[in-house]
Amino acid sequence: MLDRVTRSRRPRAAALALCALLATSVAFAFATPASAKAKKPIAKITIGDVTIYKVGNDPQTIPDEVRAKILAAVSTYVNAATVKPLQTGVVDDAALAPALGPAATFRAAGVDRGTLVDEGIPKATGRIVVNTLPVKLTALADADGHVVVITAHLESIARTRTERGGITISRKGDLVFMPDGDTWKIDGYDLAVERSGKGLVAPTTATTAAPSTPTPGAAK
Repeated sequence: MLDRVTRSRRPRAAALALCALLATSVAFAFATPASAKAKKPIAKITIGDVTIYKVGNDPQTIPDEVRAKILAAVSTYVNAATVKPLQTGVVDDAALAPALGPAATFRAAGVDRGTLVDEGIPKATGRIVVNTLPVKLTALADADGHVVVITAHLESIARTRTERGGITISRKGDLVFMPDGDTWKIDGYDLAVERSGKGLVAPTTATTAAPSTPTPGAAK
């Protein structure tokens, strides 16, 4: 009789232990700080339609390695201009530098700063979600078949919550890239930015900055 009682209690004890473990897991999930979730933004940037204008017969399209570098540069720009300021409350110019050429770097520190970066934005307390349409690329190639200028059409919307409520940042327009050594950097732009939500001090802006004159050279 005693043996049967002992065996019957084992499943119940195991069930109680499992319930306690589940309760602990749920409590831990609810106790996870919102700031920790804000460190894992969702952003996926892809290449859309590609158009190339050329003087000679080549290239037939933008080389894959060049597309990859443009994609990396656009991703760097979006993260540095929007995501990091939402995460930390400040703009990290060092993180922005790899995406900008000398002329754009100069303008980003002056009158165009409000368009190029999201400064003065409350720090996110919730998850940061960035949605972008596939980036359309338009390229110009010289007579030697070298791609010398690429325009990337960007349309992105970032959403998150702060202590004051939800905010939305929409950036739409063209980023003009030119080769800079082994990389491609933003040299000009035609952008419009719209920000909505509570606690914003950065205004809605629109800025056009023509790129410098293209210098023929190989796109590496």
